[in-house]
Amino acid sequence: MKIIKTVSLAFAMLVMLSFANARSNQQSNQQSKKTNEMGMKTQYIEVVRFNLKAGVTPDQLFKAEKDIRQGVIKSQPGYQGRELYQDADGTWLIIIRWDNKASADVWTSIFMTIKEGQSFGGLLDFSSARQEHYTLVNP
Repeated sequence: MKIIKTVSLAFAMLVMLSFANARSNQQSNQQSKKTNEMGMKTQYIEVVRFNLKAGVTPDQLFKAEKDIRQGVIKSQPGYQGRELYQDADGTWLIIIRWDNKASADVWTSIFMTIKEGQSFGGLLDFSSARQEHYTLVNP
C-alpha cells in the first residue's frame, strides 16, 4: 500500500511539473512574439533631435547623458534603454525605447523636473529641438 501511495505521489508531482513547464514555455513563446528581429521587445520609441547651445561641448553632453542613464530613468516602468547619435553636421539624436506610450508619457512629464533633466536641457538649443514618437508595427 505504501508503494502505491509513493508511486501515486511521484506521478502526481511529475504531472504538476510537466504542467508548470508547459505553462512556462507558453509564456516564453508569448514573450518571444513581442520581440523584434533584434531580440528587443521595443513597442514604442521616442526620438529627440537637437543641436547644442553655442559653446557647449560634446563632453558636457556626454556627462549629462551619463547622469541621465544612471539616474531616475533606470527605475522608470517600461524603460528599456537609450542611445545617443551625432550627424556629421553636428545635429544630435537620442532614441529612447519604451514598452509603451504611457511609460514614455510619464517620463516626458517629469523629465524637466528632475536634476538630470534640467542639466541636460540647459545644454540644448531648444529652437532646434524636435521630438517624435513611433509605435512598433509588425505587418
